[in-house]
Amino acid sequence: MLKFGSRLFSTNSRSILCSKNAVGGNNLVEGVAVTSDGRTIVAWHPNKPFPYEFSKPIPTSFDDINCGSLIKETALTSAQKAFKDQRPEIARQELMNLTYTTKHRWFPRSRDKRAKDTPMDRPYLATISPDLVSLARSVKEKKVIKRC
Repeated sequence: MLKFGSRLFSTNSRSILCSKNAVGGNNLVEGVAVTSDGRTIVAWHPNKPFPYEFSKPIPTSFDDINCGSLIKETALTSAQKAFKDQRPEIARQELMNLTYTTKHRWFPRSRDKRAKDTPMDRPYLATISPDLVSLARSVKEKKVIKRC
């Protein structure tokens, strides 16, 4: 019964796809192929040529671009000015309300500024070779085997 249903679908879909679509326009499907058992349906969608007169040139400089970005420069500078002129407590409160976060997110982290940037005393520990990784894995596997 399933086979009959797939056959019925394949014959109906072929006649529907070769004609116009439901809206009345032309189809995007150029060709349809169905396997002999009716389990696989393949449709071919070739690329349509795009007329040159409808294309636009790629802008070569930033001045040619119509500032259609998500964050426009004017909005960004006005936002920076708005927060710069306020006291830190008020700016923090507005940022909390805008982003739905706690006040702690907007406190400056002075510990990062005060942190001492010490050079690494053993630079060979910064990179781990693949041989050491495989050796560590084999040691772990041996420990697991011994426990069993």
